[in-house]
Amino acid sequence: MMSMKPPEALPLSGVRVLAIENFLAGPYGSMLLADFGADVIKIEPPDGDGYRRATPNYENERGRMSYSFLRVNRNKRSVMIDLKTESGKEAFLRLVDEADVVWENLRPQAMERLGLGWDVLHERKPSLVYSTISGFGHGDVMPPGPNGAVPAFDIVAQAMSGMMTRVGEEGQAPLYLGAPIADQLSGIMAAFGVTLALRTVEKTGEGQRVDIAMYDVMVSLNEQSVGHYSHFGKLPKRGLSPTSAPYGAFRTLDGWVAIGIASDWIWAKFCTSIDRPDLIDAEGLRTGMQRSSNQEEILRPIIEEWAKARTSKDIAALLAAAGVPAGPVQNIADLFTDPQVKVREMLVNVEDPVIGSLTMAGNPIKLGLTPHLPLRTAPQLGADQGLLDQHDMSTGGGGSEQ
Repeated sequence: MMSMKPPEALPLSGVRVLAIENFLAGPYGSMLLADFGADVIKIEPPDGDGYRRATPNYENERGRMSYSFLRVNRNKRSVMIDLKTESGKEAFLRLVDEADVVWENLRPQAMERLGLGWDVLHERKPSLVYSTISGFGHGDVMPPGPNGAVPAFDIVAQAMSGMMTRVGEEGQAPLYLGAPIADQLSGIMAAFGVTLALRTVEKTGEGQRVDIAMYDVMVSLNEQSVGHYSHFGKLPKRGLSPTSAPYGAFRTLDGWVAIGIASDWIWAKFCTSIDRPDLIDAEGLRTGMQRSSNQEEILRPIIEEWAKARTSKDIAALLAAAGVPAGPVQNIADLFTDPQVKVREMLVNVEDPVIGSLTMAGNPIKLGLTPHLPLRTAPQLGADQGLLDQHDMSTGGGGSEQ
């Protein structure tokens, strides 16, 4: 039976985070902090985080909940504060006095316009860590650049970083990567930045800014292509690893298998595994870059001819036994029956009084002392309004405890 450590045993227990966040990038990152024990308190306007209104949306006598909101807000608390009112600002500042981190993914300067920006909060509490996620950065840690004030969603960062021209095939229109990777990875980087800043607070007592730009994050993610262009002076071909092959998905008897040959010695193992040792030193296939240039014209027909009589799982098992990285190409439904996903607790069930049971992706960080993380559903809007009542403070938004 799974053993669950008490919340105080989690590594971020005792860290309080005030999250002025909406949609995905901010909530995803702060959820990771909450998973590991941080007391993440969502500071929501009277109409709540924008994701609360996303469809599908459900309501019953226990409250209202959006499936999208629930996905990225587990293990958090919620208070409703109208930061546009004086009473709301005062309520927020009183919470700041007891917080370790202010975390937000609003437009740059939004908090400054409210009179609640970094300078004001740092003066009030010098040990405070202040983290922001935006499209292009806030301009106080690094210069703002020409796009500093430009609004951006995930797809803008994907597009501008060059990532949308790395997937697909030559001649195709640029392709969305199929998931909000810029949002999610920016949240992860912000969480990492906050842990670094909290470590500095432990050492020096001084808080600092953590400034995450989605564009920066996606350029960093595209580092292989950046290095390739810098060194070789030409763009890598779309859909291919520029330095390794075979590296991609190949058709099989019952679907597709992914094969990743990242070195010449793995290439030799692969050739032996498919009974084609003659390919190891064949003209045009001796190096990874040569094989990449010839993957579609030469390698794909050879591999798919060999694979057409074998299932994806059989191929993956055969190659893995030879030390060649390979795996079946799965769809999302396959994850729900994959024993590897189950044993690693990468699909977890959260019980919500409105939606019922929802299976969501688990936390991929597995710590030896706390391998099993607690799961609490996302909060109803203003569910923890009592946090303000403890200080005899008004929300400025007319909220009441739920």
